[in-house]
Amino acid sequence: MKRFFFDLAGELPAHDVLGHQCRSRKEAKDHAQFVAHRIGTERPNFAKPGNYISVRDDSGNEIFEAPITSGGRPNIVRRQ
Repeated sequence: MKRFFFDLAGELPAHDVLGHQCRSRKEAKDHAQFVAHRIGTERPNFAKPGNYISVRDDSGNEIFEAPITSGGRPNIVRRQ
């Protein structure tokens, strides 16, 4: 399994130093959606434009952004 890092980006950034092991990029994407949705549900004041979960691979490259939203599933923006 590969390690991915899920940073909180935007108004109040937080850097993930431990990471989370995922079987694939798709699993990392799904985990980012889960984290973004949970933050938006538990902390609705974080659900605003510019706040998102940034997913990095073990090389430090950002591969996804999951916007934090207070309702429904957030969209994923794929990085090139």
